[in-house]
Amino acid sequence: MKPLKTKAYRQLKTGYLSRFLLFSTPVALAGLLAQAAYAYFPGEVSEEPNLSCAFDGDDLDGVQTATADDFFDTSWLPSRSDFQMVSDNQSEQTMWNPLAKSWLTPEQIDLLGLAYTIGYQDGGKAHARLVQAVLMQETIAGLLGRLGHLTAPMGKRSYGVMQVKVVAARDVLRRHPELGTFHTDDQLIARLITDDEFNIRIASAYLKFLRRHKHSDQRALVAYNIGMNAARRVMDAADFKYVRKVERYLAVLVPRYNNKFSTADALHLASM
Repeated sequence: MKPLKTKAYRQLKTGYLSRFLLFSTPVALAGLLAQAAYAYFPGEVSEEPNLSCAFDGDDLDGVQTATADDFFDTSWLPSRSDFQMVSDNQSEQTMWNPLAKSWLTPEQIDLLGLAYTIGYQDGGKAHARLVQAVLMQETIAGLLGRLGHLTAPMGKRSYGVMQVKVVAARDVLRRHPELGTFHTDDQLIARLITDDEFNIRIASAYLKFLRRHKHSDQRALVAYNIGMNAARRVMDAADFKYVRKVERYLAVLVPRYNNKFSTADALHLASM
């Protein structure tokens, strides 16, 4: 008994046939056109076209040049050795920050060098390293900007790369008038924000005062972070969160930076 060929069956069969013709017709036409071209231009069509892209890996520049020069004027392009030179020079001028899992920017590298120079002038190598660590903790050496927490009240805001409060800056300026005279707080704030060297000098002098007054780097860091009055209420300075973060920079990043970037220039500047 033959199966019944319903209307739906016939429509399905017709659909398959239509799709087959739709896809097979262009292929067949392409084959016919190729045969016609070969019959009409027998001498201009290669019977065995070379489609290989293989080349000797040691001759990459030669292959690239030979291929490109056939179509474009590449005489103005730099060679690959130029790019390698730029890459090598860049690696010498930067450093990986393992704590932030990122590369230090040129600005961060410059600020860390400036912090070392100023810190060394104020209190020697140990003080210089501490200034560098505080610089990283406060603004990641300028990466977080200079304005500080804008939501804080005006009298409690901190400014610049070392996040210096106006009260602390005024205290330093009374003991170090050579650093400048400011008739209004607005003038002082503007200088703290726009002049990184001035900001670091104020912070370094203030940190030096705190270290001498507290007889402990850890207690000095607590006072730098929350103020001298509030620091008296901190029982264990070693376990204070800010102190632990600064000491982490002091133990991990600061030695790596000072080992990679010679401090000879900083020492020379400090002796001038």
